[in-house]
Amino acid sequence: MSEKQDLALEALMDFFDAVEAGIAQAKQHLKEAKVPEKTKANEEKFDFSLLFWEKKQGEKGPFQQTSEKANGNSDLWKALKAKVKEHQGFWQFEGFRYWFDMQNEAVVDRRKIG
Repeated sequence: MSEKQDLALEALMDFFDAVEAGIAQAKQHLKEAKVPEKTKANEEKFDFSLLFWEKKQGEKGPFQQTSEKANGNSDLWKALKAKVKEHQGFWQFEGFRYWFDMQNEAVVDRRKIG
């Protein structure tokens, strides 16, 4: 091999060594990085006020009601229904108490807390 080829080969080997060292360092940083645990603070937020709520009057006072039919089975409606179901039919969230209508799980009622 010529001297130029030797220099080019040496430069290429130095480059590969540097890349390999960079990869090893990146792997070490990834191992040391802490993944945040899922907490209430970083759970997905929903704005259920965007659903269609109809004002109603009950024995215990005014409340609001929404349904699958009124919201076109939207993703937001599905999320609300899932949350209420996850909490055995009664759930408090951002100043409201939510519950399933007694006759129909496709209807959710809510009342302002306080």
